Amino acid sequence: MVLVIWLLMIIWNLLFEIWSFKTITMAVAHYITIPDFEKIGGIRHAFTTRRNGLGARNNGIRQASDWHPVAGAFGIRPDHLITVNQVHGENIITIDAQGLVDGRTDPRTVEADAMMTNARGIAIGVETADCVPILLFDPHVPAVAAVHAGWRSTVKKIVQKVVKRMREEFGSDPSAMIAAIGPAIGPECYEVDEPVMTSVRDAFSFWEDIAKPNGDGRWSLDLVKANRLELMQIGLSEKNIHSLGLCTSCRRDLFYSFRAEGRTGRMLSVILLKP
Repeated sequence: MVLVIWLLMIIWNLLFEIWSFKTITMAVAHYITIPDFEKIGGIRHAFTTRRNGLGARNNGIRQASDWHPVAGAFGIRPDHLITVNQVHGENIITIDAQGLVDGRTDPRTVEADAMMTNARGIAIGVETADCVPILLFDPHVPAVAAVHAGWRSTVKKIVQKVVKRMREEFGSDPSAMIAAIGPAIGPECYEVDEPVMTSVRDAFSFWEDIAKPNGDGRWSLDLVKANRLELMQIGLSEKNIHSLGLCTSCRRDLFYSFRAEGRTGRMLSVILLKP
């Protein structure tokens, strides 16, 4: 019986991967896309993996060429793929058509955990190795955003703040927006202590839907579900929120996991408005 259940789980996982996403290899850039997100048209997006060593930095030190293969796969110049200095906060920046902030500042020197842009041909991406990466697309403006949501940024409701900023700056309608949630650590592997849970309870009325007690003051926390519920609260339709559904800690064959490995590489979750 145990063997039968194990085989059924393997078959289910394979079918899930076939239906939910597809993997693409171009040169040395191996990445995953969500077809239901991509088919809307007007964008390119990717969630990179650890395959071929992509995103494995030299002893954890950021390299200028980290994401050049992804830029090449997207057909853009490396300086048109924008990342920021992520700090587990709530700062949001807008990227212009020159790939700058306010027309003069290199975003790579800015501390932020979310970017948004309505500029075509500019890719924006966040780096993760367990935290939740969220890509947002307003097909009507059009405009896009990339959000990095660890537990601190999640309880600060960064994804809701990004949607509000897109509404204020671009005129985006949350009910028309589409979201894609990339690979992140799942609740089966993400255990937190009571101080974290205090912040979660203070932030969310729905905290009992995203946390389960493990005893001794430890809790399993579902960050992906927390951000999904945040998006629904701010006005996105549930049917417009797509999730990769893969745990970074469970799938170390595909992804880096800080929780499981300690110092390790990073994946990039990136989105671009097609020129």
